[in-house]
Amino acid sequence: MNVPLCNQSNLFGHLNYWCVMFWPCLLGVAVGPKLPRQHLRLEGITFFNMMIETMIRKSRWTFVQYLRTSKAFGTFCFMIFSSVIMAKLDTGIVKQFWLINPTLQDSQKGTCVHDKSCADHLFDGLLKYGSIGLILETTRAILAKFSFLISNRPQFIREFRQIWNLKLALFLAAYVGIYRSTSCMLTHFNLAGRPVVAGFLAGWAYALYPKYQIFTLALTKAIEMSWEHWIKTNRNLPDWVQRFSRLPFVYLAQIVSFGYLGHIYAFHPHLSPSFHVKAMDVCSKNLTLNMRRTLIGWFGGHPREPAW
Repeated sequence: MNVPLCNQSNLFGHLNYWCVMFWPCLLGVAVGPKLPRQHLRLEGITFFNMMIETMIRKSRWTFVQYLRTSKAFGTFCFMIFSSVIMAKLDTGIVKQFWLINPTLQDSQKGTCVHDKSCADHLFDGLLKYGSIGLILETTRAILAKFSFLISNRPQFIREFRQIWNLKLALFLAAYVGIYRSTSCMLTHFNLAGRPVVAGFLAGWAYALYPKYQIFTLALTKAIEMSWEHWIKTNRNLPDWVQRFSRLPFVYLAQIVSFGYLGHIYAFHPHLSPSFHVKAMDVCSKNLTLNMRRTLIGWFGGHPREPAW
Protein backbone atom coordinates (compact mmCIF):
# COMPACT_ATOMS: atom_id res chain seq x y z
CA MET A 1 0.00 0.00 0.00
CA ASN A 2 2.96 2.34 0.54
CA VAL A 3 4.08 2.05 -3.10
CA PRO A 4 0.88 3.59 -4.57
CA LEU A 5 1.08 6.40 -2.01
CA CYS A 6 4.65 7.29 -3.02
CA ASN A 7 3.84 7.05 -6.73
CA GLN A 8 0.83 9.38 -6.38
CA SER A 9 2.83 11.90 -4.38
CA ASN A 10 5.70 11.91 -6.90
CA LEU A 11 3.40 12.02 -9.92
CA PHE A 12 0.96 14.74 -8.83
CA GLY A 13 3.03 16.54 -6.22
CA HIS A 14 0.35 16.03 -3.57
CA LEU A 15 -1.93 13.37 -2.11
CA ASN A 16 -5.57 13.52 -3.15
CA TYR A 17 -8.17 12.91 -0.42
CA TRP A 18 -9.48 9.70 -2.02
CA CYS A 19 -6.08 8.58 -3.27
CA VAL A 20 -4.53 8.37 0.18
CA MET A 21 -6.22 5.15 1.31
CA PHE A 22 -9.11 4.27 -1.02
CA TRP A 23 -7.19 3.44 -4.18
CA PRO A 24 -4.14 1.90 -2.45
CA CYS A 25 -6.40 -0.44 -0.43
CA LEU A 26 -8.53 -1.28 -3.46
CA LEU A 27 -5.55 -1.98 -5.72
CA GLY A 28 -3.75 -3.88 -2.98
CA VAL A 29 -6.61 -6.37 -2.73
CA ALA A 30 -7.15 -6.46 -6.51
CA VAL A 31 -3.57 -7.49 -7.30
CA GLY A 32 -3.20 -9.70 -4.24
CA PRO A 33 -3.60 -13.49 -4.18
CA LYS A 34 -7.09 -14.73 -5.06
CA LEU A 35 -9.06 -16.43 -2.32
CA PRO A 36 -10.90 -19.76 -2.73
CA ARG A 37 -14.49 -19.27 -3.86
CA GLN A 38 -16.13 -19.95 -0.47
CA HIS A 39 -13.65 -17.76 1.41
CA LEU A 40 -14.04 -15.00 -1.17
CA ARG A 41 -17.82 -15.06 -0.80
CA LEU A 42 -17.65 -14.95 2.99
CA GLU A 43 -15.10 -12.14 3.06
CA GLY A 44 -16.68 -10.17 0.22
CA ILE A 45 -20.19 -10.19 1.69
CA THR A 46 -18.93 -9.48 5.21
CA PHE A 47 -16.91 -6.44 4.18
CA PHE A 48 -19.60 -5.25 1.76
CA ASN A 49 -22.14 -5.27 4.60
CA MET A 50 -19.70 -3.32 6.76
CA MET A 51 -19.35 -0.80 3.93
CA ILE A 52 -23.14 -0.38 3.76
CA GLU A 53 -23.23 0.00 7.54
CA THR A 54 -20.58 2.72 7.37
CA MET A 55 -22.39 4.53 4.55
CA ILE A 56 -25.55 4.61 6.66
CA ARG A 57 -23.60 6.02 9.59
CA LYS A 58 -21.92 8.65 7.41
CA SER A 59 -24.83 9.67 5.19
CA ARG A 60 -26.27 13.18 5.43
CA TRP A 61 -29.43 12.36 3.49
CA THR A 62 -32.54 13.20 5.49
CA PHE A 63 -34.14 9.84 4.74
CA VAL A 64 -31.10 7.88 5.90
CA GLN A 65 -30.67 10.06 8.99
CA TYR A 66 -34.29 9.36 9.93
CA LEU A 67 -33.74 5.66 9.35
CA ARG A 68 -30.65 5.83 11.54
CA THR A 69 -32.46 7.39 14.49
CA SER A 70 -35.94 5.82 14.25
CA LYS A 71 -36.20 2.33 15.71
CA ALA A 72 -39.82 2.05 14.50
CA PHE A 73 -38.94 2.88 10.90
CA GLY A 74 -35.88 0.62 10.98
CA THR A 75 -38.02 -2.21 12.34
CA PHE A 76 -40.63 -1.72 9.62
CA CYS A 77 -37.93 -1.86 6.93
CA PHE A 78 -36.48 -5.00 8.49
CA MET A 79 -39.95 -6.59 8.49
CA ILE A 80 -40.19 -5.98 4.74
CA PHE A 81 -36.71 -7.44 4.15
CA SER A 82 -37.60 -10.46 6.29
CA SER A 83 -40.82 -11.01 4.34
CA VAL A 84 -38.97 -10.98 1.02
CA ILE A 85 -36.24 -13.30 2.29
CA MET A 86 -38.58 -15.92 3.75
CA ALA A 87 -40.77 -15.85 0.63
CA LYS A 88 -37.77 -16.60 -1.60
CA LEU A 89 -36.37 -19.28 0.70
CA ASP A 90 -39.76 -20.98 0.95
CA THR A 91 -39.78 -21.66 -2.79
CA GLY A 92 -36.79 -23.99 -2.44
CA ILE A 93 -35.21 -22.33 -5.49
CA VAL A 94 -32.98 -19.98 -3.51
CA LYS A 95 -30.69 -21.68 -1.03
CA GLN A 96 -28.66 -19.19 0.94
CA PHE A 97 -27.78 -18.49 4.55
CA TRP A 98 -30.28 -16.65 6.71
CA LEU A 99 -31.11 -16.51 10.41
CA ILE A 100 -33.51 -19.46 10.13
CA ASN A 101 -34.33 -22.09 7.53
CA PRO A 102 -38.06 -22.38 6.74
CA THR A 103 -39.72 -25.79 6.78
CA LEU A 104 -40.83 -26.35 3.21
CA GLN A 105 -44.44 -27.52 3.28
CA ASP A 106 -47.52 -27.81 1.11
CA SER A 107 -50.10 -25.39 2.42
CA GLN A 108 -52.78 -27.12 0.34
CA LYS A 109 -52.85 -30.03 2.77
CA GLY A 110 -53.84 -27.90 5.73
CA THR A 111 -51.35 -29.70 7.98
CA CYS A 112 -47.75 -28.93 8.85
CA VAL A 113 -45.05 -31.29 7.62
CA HIS A 114 -42.63 -31.02 10.55
CA ASP A 115 -42.18 -34.25 12.51
CA LYS A 116 -43.17 -32.93 15.94
CA SER A 117 -46.38 -31.28 17.04
CA CYS A 118 -46.69 -27.56 16.39
CA ALA A 119 -46.12 -26.79 20.08
CA ASP A 120 -43.00 -28.95 20.23
CA HIS A 121 -41.80 -27.46 16.93
CA LEU A 122 -42.23 -23.98 18.38
CA PHE A 123 -40.52 -24.66 21.72
CA ASP A 124 -37.69 -26.51 19.98
CA GLY A 125 -36.98 -23.40 17.91
CA LEU A 126 -37.17 -21.11 20.94
CA LEU A 127 -34.72 -23.27 22.89
CA LYS A 128 -32.32 -23.88 20.00
CA TYR A 129 -32.08 -20.33 18.68
CA GLY A 130 -32.15 -18.79 22.15
CA SER A 131 -29.19 -21.00 23.09
CA ILE A 132 -27.34 -20.00 19.93
CA GLY A 133 -27.88 -16.35 20.84
CA LEU A 134 -26.49 -16.90 24.33
CA ILE A 135 -23.41 -18.66 22.96
CA LEU A 136 -22.74 -15.94 20.38
CA GLU A 137 -23.22 -13.14 22.90
CA THR A 138 -20.99 -14.83 25.47
CA THR A 139 -18.29 -15.40 22.86
CA ARG A 140 -18.50 -11.78 21.72
CA ALA A 141 -18.19 -10.46 25.26
CA ILE A 142 -15.23 -12.72 26.06
CA LEU A 143 -13.34 -11.74 22.91
CA ALA A 144 -14.03 -8.04 23.51
CA LYS A 145 -12.45 -8.20 26.98
CA PHE A 146 -10.01 -11.04 26.40
CA SER A 147 -6.98 -8.97 27.43
CA PHE A 148 -8.44 -8.56 30.93
CA LEU A 149 -9.07 -12.31 31.13
CA ILE A 150 -5.32 -12.88 30.91
CA SER A 151 -4.02 -9.97 32.95
CA ASN A 152 -6.76 -9.03 35.42
CA ARG A 153 -9.59 -11.52 35.99
CA PRO A 154 -11.56 -9.43 38.55
CA GLN A 155 -11.53 -6.56 36.05
CA PHE A 156 -12.57 -9.00 33.31
CA ILE A 157 -15.60 -10.11 35.33
CA ARG A 158 -16.69 -6.50 35.88
CA GLU A 159 -16.20 -5.57 32.22
CA PHE A 160 -17.92 -8.76 31.07
CA ARG A 161 -21.01 -8.03 33.16
CA GLN A 162 -21.25 -4.53 31.72
CA ILE A 163 -21.34 -5.56 28.05
CA TRP A 164 -23.07 -8.96 28.23
CA ASN A 165 -26.85 -9.03 27.78
CA LEU A 166 -29.73 -11.22 26.61
CA LYS A 167 -30.86 -9.09 23.66
CA LEU A 168 -29.35 -11.25 20.91
CA ALA A 169 -30.83 -14.42 22.42
CA LEU A 170 -34.22 -12.75 22.76
CA PHE A 171 -34.05 -11.50 19.17
CA LEU A 172 -33.29 -14.93 17.69
CA ALA A 173 -35.83 -16.70 19.90
CA ALA A 174 -38.53 -14.14 19.11
CA TYR A 175 -37.79 -14.24 15.38
CA VAL A 176 -38.07 -18.02 15.06
CA GLY A 177 -40.96 -18.16 17.54
CA ILE A 178 -43.09 -15.62 15.68
CA TYR A 179 -42.27 -17.17 12.31
CA ARG A 180 -43.04 -20.75 13.30
CA SER A 181 -46.22 -19.96 15.25
CA THR A 182 -47.60 -17.75 12.47
CA SER A 183 -46.60 -20.25 9.79
CA CYS A 184 -48.33 -23.14 11.57
CA MET A 185 -51.48 -21.10 12.18
CA LEU A 186 -51.76 -19.98 8.55
CA THR A 187 -51.14 -23.53 7.34
CA HIS A 188 -53.91 -24.98 9.51
CA PHE A 189 -56.38 -22.41 8.20
CA ASN A 190 -55.25 -22.88 4.57
CA LEU A 191 -54.48 -19.17 4.23
CA ALA A 192 -52.34 -17.98 1.34
CA GLY A 193 -49.12 -16.04 1.67
CA ARG A 194 -47.82 -18.02 4.63
CA PRO A 195 -44.07 -17.26 4.23
CA VAL A 196 -44.72 -13.61 3.34
CA VAL A 197 -46.95 -12.93 6.33
CA ALA A 198 -44.93 -15.03 8.78
CA GLY A 199 -41.66 -13.48 7.62
CA PHE A 200 -43.09 -9.97 7.91
CA LEU A 201 -44.39 -10.47 11.45
CA ALA A 202 -41.21 -12.23 12.54
CA GLY A 203 -39.26 -9.14 11.52
CA TRP A 204 -40.77 -7.32 14.50
CA ALA A 205 -38.11 -9.07 16.63
CA TYR A 206 -35.61 -6.54 15.24
CA ALA A 207 -37.02 -4.01 17.72
CA LEU A 208 -35.46 -6.11 20.50
CA TYR A 209 -31.98 -5.95 18.96
CA PRO A 210 -31.71 -3.04 16.47
CA LYS A 211 -28.17 -3.47 15.18
CA TYR A 212 -26.61 -2.17 11.97
CA GLN A 213 -25.05 -5.56 11.25
CA ILE A 214 -28.40 -7.38 11.21
CA PHE A 215 -30.13 -4.60 9.25
CA THR A 216 -27.50 -4.50 6.50
CA LEU A 217 -27.42 -8.31 6.32
CA ALA A 218 -31.19 -8.37 5.78
CA LEU A 219 -31.00 -5.59 3.18
CA THR A 220 -28.30 -7.26 1.07
CA LYS A 221 -29.86 -10.73 1.44
CA ALA A 222 -33.27 -9.49 0.31
CA ILE A 223 -31.74 -7.95 -2.81
CA GLU A 224 -29.45 -10.90 -3.53
CA MET A 225 -32.17 -13.53 -3.07
CA SER A 226 -34.68 -11.59 -5.16
CA TRP A 227 -32.14 -11.30 -7.97
CA GLU A 228 -31.21 -14.99 -7.82
CA HIS A 229 -34.86 -16.06 -7.78
CA TRP A 230 -35.62 -13.85 -10.79
CA ILE A 231 -32.66 -15.20 -12.74
CA LYS A 232 -33.55 -18.84 -12.03
CA THR A 233 -37.28 -18.58 -12.69
CA ASN A 234 -37.20 -16.57 -15.93
CA ARG A 235 -36.12 -18.35 -19.11
CA ASN A 236 -36.28 -15.38 -21.47
CA LEU A 237 -34.04 -12.86 -19.80
CA PRO A 238 -32.92 -9.73 -21.67
CA ASP A 239 -29.37 -9.86 -23.02
CA TRP A 240 -28.20 -7.07 -20.73
CA VAL A 241 -29.43 -9.02 -17.70
CA GLN A 242 -27.54 -12.13 -18.78
CA ARG A 243 -24.35 -10.12 -19.30
CA PHE A 244 -24.85 -8.27 -16.04
CA SER A 245 -25.33 -11.51 -14.10
CA ARG A 246 -21.95 -12.80 -15.33
CA LEU A 247 -20.06 -10.01 -13.59
CA PRO A 248 -17.97 -11.12 -10.58
CA PHE A 249 -20.13 -9.29 -8.05
CA VAL A 250 -18.54 -10.82 -4.96
CA TYR A 251 -15.02 -9.98 -6.15
CA LEU A 252 -16.02 -6.42 -7.05
CA ALA A 253 -17.77 -6.03 -3.71
CA GLN A 254 -14.63 -7.25 -1.95
CA ILE A 255 -12.17 -4.83 -3.55
CA VAL A 256 -14.49 -1.78 -3.45
CA SER A 257 -15.45 -2.38 0.18
CA PHE A 258 -11.79 -2.80 1.16
CA GLY A 259 -10.96 0.50 -0.51
CA TYR A 260 -13.87 2.38 1.05
CA LEU A 261 -13.34 0.94 4.54
CA GLY A 262 -9.64 1.76 4.33
CA HIS A 263 -10.56 5.35 3.48
CA ILE A 264 -13.01 5.53 6.39
CA TYR A 265 -10.45 3.98 8.72
CA ALA A 266 -8.00 6.78 7.94
CA PHE A 267 -10.26 9.83 7.87
CA HIS A 268 -13.40 8.86 9.81
CA PRO A 269 -12.25 6.27 12.38
CA HIS A 270 -15.22 7.02 14.64
CA LEU A 271 -17.50 5.68 11.88
CA SER A 272 -15.42 2.61 11.10
CA PRO A 273 -16.90 -0.73 12.31
CA SER A 274 -15.04 -2.02 15.36
CA PHE A 275 -14.37 -5.38 13.68
CA HIS A 276 -12.68 -3.67 10.74
CA VAL A 277 -10.58 -1.46 13.02
CA LYS A 278 -9.35 -4.46 14.99
CA ALA A 279 -8.71 -6.47 11.82
CA MET A 280 -6.65 -3.65 10.29
CA ASP A 281 -4.60 -3.11 13.44
CA VAL A 282 -4.01 -6.77 14.30
CA CYS A 283 -3.30 -8.04 10.78
CA SER A 284 -0.82 -5.22 10.08
CA LYS A 285 0.71 -5.31 13.58
CA ASN A 286 -0.41 -1.69 14.10
CA LEU A 287 1.27 -0.53 10.87
CA THR A 288 -2.03 0.90 9.58
CA LEU A 289 -2.63 2.59 12.94
CA ASN A 290 0.72 4.37 12.68
CA MET A 291 -0.03 5.30 9.06
CA ARG A 292 -3.35 6.80 10.11
CA ARG A 293 -1.71 8.89 12.82
CA THR A 294 0.92 10.09 10.36
CA LEU A 295 -1.70 11.01 7.75
CA ILE A 296 -3.73 12.92 10.32
CA GLY A 297 -0.56 14.83 11.21
CA TRP A 298 0.06 15.65 7.55
CA PHE A 299 -3.44 16.93 6.92
CA GLY A 300 -3.54 18.73 10.24
CA GLY A 301 -0.32 20.59 9.54
CA HIS A 302 1.65 18.75 12.22
CA PRO A 303 3.72 16.19 10.32
CA ARG A 304 5.38 13.42 12.25
CA GLU A 305 8.00 10.91 11.25
CA PRO A 306 6.34 7.96 9.46
CA ALA A 307 6.34 4.79 11.58
CA TRP A 308 6.68 2.50 8.60
